[in-house]
Amino acid sequence: MKIVGKNGSDFRPAQGEFSTTTLVEFTPGNLARIPANVLFLVDASSSMGGDKWAMVKQALAELVRSFKDDDRVGLVLFHTSAREVFPLASLAENRGAMEEAIRKLENPSGVTNLEAGLKMAYAAFNARGDKDKVKRVNHVILLTDGFPTDNQGYRVEKFDKYEGLVRNEESVTLTGIGIGSADDYDADFISTLSELGRGSYYHANGIEKFREGLKAEVQKLQSSVVGDLTLRFADVKGRIMRIAKIAPEIVVYDIPGNAKNFEIPTGAMNKDRTAFLVQTMSSASGSEGDSLPLWTVEGHYDGQKTDVWNAALKLTGRDSDYAQLDGDVLQGLQVLQVHLNGQQIQASLENGDKEKATRLIENTTRIANQLGSDKVTRALTRLASDVRAGKSVADSLATIKDESKKTRLLIG
Repeated sequence: MKIVGKNGSDFRPAQGEFSTTTLVEFTPGNLARIPANVLFLVDASSSMGGDKWAMVKQALAELVRSFKDDDRVGLVLFHTSAREVFPLASLAENRGAMEEAIRKLENPSGVTNLEAGLKMAYAAFNARGDKDKVKRVNHVILLTDGFPTDNQGYRVEKFDKYEGLVRNEESVTLTGIGIGSADDYDADFISTLSELGRGSYYHANGIEKFREGLKAEVQKLQSSVVGDLTLRFADVKGRIMRIAKIAPEIVVYDIPGNAKNFEIPTGAMNKDRTAFLVQTMSSASGSEGDSLPLWTVEGHYDGQKTDVWNAALKLTGRDSDYAQLDGDVLQGLQVLQVHLNGQQIQASLENGDKEKATRLIENTTRIANQLGSDKVTRALTRLASDVRAGKSVADSLATIKDESKKTRLLIG
């Protein structure tokens, strides 16, 4: 595994505080594919009946057939309670039995007790033991079309317990797929769970988008070469303000305050280049030409580690030294900004500030155009039209969250 890094600019003023953006990239080289432990966590509440349920059953059966013999697959349903249809088990021995179990799934009923489902899903991984999870991708794919409720059917307004369950499972990633209109399920909640789970998010508002999302997940899992890449930061001299994966998709990570040494679990890694932006605030009081160390980072993965990369700057008194931003870093910042602007647009609309939301939509559209992100641009155009007309903007916002998170084709 190779690690390289570059700063937006290698220079900063010799006095005062200054922000720096650093791009850190990992390339897997000739690492071989590793197998996966994949658990499908499926909403089986009454709202999932009819055509949705037939679509889900068919998709699950196709996915069981598409995984390789050395993969393991499990299935948990959640409604008023949770039920394990089959545990994480080898496809080499159980593929036929799994397909039969899916064919016999009963029609959905009850409410949407996601808490029970998450607990049972993670218990299936924990039952395998720590040694069994090494050098494997450990992943949950959540399918739902509704708002989470308690076991009595009352809608849950506070999501801390769900977020805590996902955040605490550092060795298991989670992708959320919201099925149907974003007016019918909480797209912001599902995308947040996916962010905390270091996975993807898909707004499946039609059968084609549903199939597209599942196909993309399978392709990602089938090309995985690292089960869990962890970034280890050390000797932090300034303050790290943000760490975000920007390729092959965007994930923004929690940062442990002012810690000088810490780890960031980032999940599985496939054959694509994996890139992170690290934004640092540093202060200096030195002389022109002095070196200013920022931090060091190395990647740990499946019992191995990369070389250490040292982030550092040179002090200067000339504005011209740090006026030019590296092109790759600038592109990464633009990709991240589109994603973050989507959140700000939603917050502005929820606060009733249409003027601010409109300005953000216009600015974000310009950036998305520059990046060639056609799907995001179209969603932003629809959003602007819906805002002007006073229509529901839930689907457009969910599409922006979905499409702006996927950066594989945008980062050159």
